[in-house]
Amino acid sequence: MPKAGYPVDYSYQKSISYSQYSLYKSCQYSWYLQYVKKHKKFENSINLTFGTSLHEAFQEYINIMYTVSGKAADSMDLIDFFKTRMIDNYREALEQNKGEHFVKPEVFKEFIEDGIAILEYIKKKRSEHFSLKNEALVGIEIQITEPVVDEIPNVLMIGSIDLIMKSKTTGKYKVYDIKTSTSGWKDKDKKDQTKINQLLFYKHFYSKKLGVDPEMVEVEFFIVRRKIYADAEFPIKRIQIFQPAQGKIKMKQAAEDLKAFVKDVFTLDGKHIDKAYPKNLDGCKWCPFKDNKELCDKKIS
Repeated sequence: MPKAGYPVDYSYQKSISYSQYSLYKSCQYSWYLQYVKKHKKFENSINLTFGTSLHEAFQEYINIMYTVSGKAADSMDLIDFFKTRMIDNYREALEQNKGEHFVKPEVFKEFIEDGIAILEYIKKKRSEHFSLKNEALVGIEIQITEPVVDEIPNVLMIGSIDLIMKSKTTGKYKVYDIKTSTSGWKDKDKKDQTKINQLLFYKHFYSKKLGVDPEMVEVEFFIVRRKIYADAEFPIKRIQIFQPAQGKIKMKQAAEDLKAFVKDVFTLDGKHIDKAYPKNLDGCKWCPFKDNKELCDKKIS
């Protein structure tokens, strides 16, 4: 399912995203190297290819379910759709990687098998999570393109909401963010406010866009586990639902934190501020500059 481009005029506007905010919260210096000094380093991975492909297959299934029928959705060759997207997305990533493979064939096959298991489970258990009778599909990949700070109108928050439903009885909207995970979210993930803020941002901007009370918009992380271990102490399901605290106070705190980020890194006319940003040495493990001593010496200056 192709995604349309965000309506941003880069001749005078700047965009930020949740991934930018998340990087800034992890290490401001790493954010500075990528977005101010333009030392961008994107690395393809099988996890990214898998996540994109699974999103596309799941969203296609939901789209057919609500726009045609549940029977039509169950009749579609979902597995073939997923396999095709995995191959096509990997080929595209391979081209970006200048033909250099980044996953072994046996690992690629394993990820396909995991995806098949997830999708078969979703088809089997769809009535537990989605109801044709009680809810309507509002949209898939709903775009958010909104200013964050009134006095810095040229900086726009962009994002794409995976899935939005509306209750036929209460009129409430439900915003879903689909996450792929090896074995599910642990307590540490559920307490990670930076992760949670992604959905709180969507709640803030989407309720504002609709002109409705934020209480009419609920948010939910729809987490699918790639691995189910047979020797687990308790039965584990493929689907894990996590609904974070999302009242008006929590949403406001998230929105204010996003505003603080924008104010810290942009001038009033929307230009990046080139200054000394602090390093977070606890975040070096996943940093793309961890082995580049010329750009980062890993010392707090």
